[in-house]
Amino acid sequence: METVLLVSEQRMKQWTSLDNNIRIDVLTPSILNAQEIYIQDTLGTNFFNRLKEGVRLNDLTVDEEMFLRDYVGPCLMQYALYLLLPNLKYKMVEKGILNGTSEETGQTTLQELQFLRESTMDTAMFYDQRMKEFLIQHPSMFLEWLQWNNNGMPRNPETSYFSGLQSQRGYYGNNNMWIYANNSPFCMPD
Repeated sequence: METVLLVSEQRMKQWTSLDNNIRIDVLTPSILNAQEIYIQDTLGTNFFNRLKEGVRLNDLTVDEEMFLRDYVGPCLMQYALYLLLPNLKYKMVEKGILNGTSEETGQTTLQELQFLRESTMDTAMFYDQRMKEFLIQHPSMFLEWLQWNNNGMPRNPETSYFSGLQSQRGYYGNNNMWIYANNSPFCMPD
């Protein structure tokens, strides 16, 4: 099957803090992983595959093009950057894992890298939430988003933000799944 990117490597370099010298072979796996992990989770496999097929066949509708450009693209770029950051610091080679340094630059600490990843994830979650809100406000625009045929991942319309704190007591619902006060079955108790 042909590899389909929902955002180009060049656009990602233009719209994020990435340097233009980053090689495409370093960038592409992060884009592919981000769209498979995060974008597919939000859109569900049915709609996700329709968008990939539309890009591959060049038969996207006007609404799909707008949605990819204005919603999926910004979100995907941030998730891809999140996944890419450790790979910029560490390289896996035959002899082991290397920490890349240069004569002209200083080393980034693990704490600094964690801060950059958290900041990038915050931005990605903002765009993800924005994308979900658009889909919820325009339910008839993309019927593939509403449909699920028990094949692949269902869409995930739940909020993208979770602070890790729960102030209200939850309960066990159907199927013994822990449900917090916001009725979300996506978190398990500690």
